Amino acid sequence: MIKLNLTQRALLVAGSAVGALANPLRGDLVATLGETTGAAALNTMRDKMKMNKTGLEILKDRPRVTEETMDIDYLSQLPSNTFGHHYYQFMSSNGLSAQRAQTKFVEDEELAYVMTRYRENHDFLHTLTGLGVTVPEEISLKWYEMVQTELPMCALSAVFGPIPLSLAEKRFLLAEQIPWGLACGRASAFFMNIYFERELETDINLMRKRYKISIAPRMVESV
Repeated sequence: MIKLNLTQRALLVAGSAVGALANPLRGDLVATLGETTGAAALNTMRDKMKMNKTGLEILKDRPRVTEETMDIDYLSQLPSNTFGHHYYQFMSSNGLSAQRAQTKFVEDEELAYVMTRYRENHDFLHTLTGLGVTVPEEISLKWYEMVQTELPMCALSAVFGPIPLSLAEKRFLLAEQIPWGLACGRASAFFMNIYFERELETDINLMRKRYKISIAPRMVESV
């Protein structure tokens, strides 16, 4: 963990904000901005976890999602209807790694874990919502995450991320994906209170129903 004085933190916030506004899809800059501006949201997220039996358990256990803890061979052999198999398909088809950037600028140890857990849940959310990794789909998921977490970095990506999109993509985002993100974010269970590692063998549709997470609309490209 890197400790910052007020001046250093202010400079880091300013620098990451300018860079992230210029390119809202720069994950490193958005992550830095999230850590340096997300204190209030992280506290609220922790409070919600502490008020929930499973959330409190997660805070105590501090499970991690890494290449070591996610057994690809095991996941690939699960029945095709399970959450774990769908997660395996999502990760392998997109060439993704479970490894996420280390939390560097959150000094409180428990809050640092909350930020880490948020990042490591991201691909689980992709799996449940059916969203891929295209720019419009990532932005769509950020609207959901913004409602759920109130993290400033989610708002930044959600609002400024669409700038480079095509007109057709922007129209679909406004008409379908943003309304879905707002509605699903409000209706579904707080995803930080889901012990995803215990749901790997659960039927994915039963899991969606239990946590009220709906499949997101996806834009179909014209031939």
